[in-house]
Amino acid sequence: MSSKSVQILFTDREFTKLEAAAVEKSLTVPLYIKSIVLENDVFSTSYQSLIDKVERLGAGTKFTLKALFGTEWTMPTGIKLTLGKTYYSRVKDGTVTNVKALGKDSSNVMWYEKL
Repeated sequence: MSSKSVQILFTDREFTKLEAAAVEKSLTVPLYIKSIVLENDVFSTSYQSLIDKVERLGAGTKFTLKALFGTEWTMPTGIKLTLGKTYYSRVKDGTVTNVKALGKDSSNVMWYEKL
């Protein structure tokens, strides 16, 4: 599958507004734009489901993304990888504030803890 790139120019004011909306959804600006334009694309739906599932966890709960999704962990591998990278990045940069990354286990799976 080939990918295409689109360039959009925003004023500083427009970008600041866009960035604030993206942060509110715990997304990067490009992923936020994609989620709006494509509405129910697999990544956006899965990411929102991830955010919702984490919100329902009790404080102190340790989890992996795969365990959190359980039998719903059926999206394509590329989506799973992007979901994991995006979520980890958002946790590490402080955009996601209710979770901390604990590190990877011997199987190279990232563990998190709900704060």
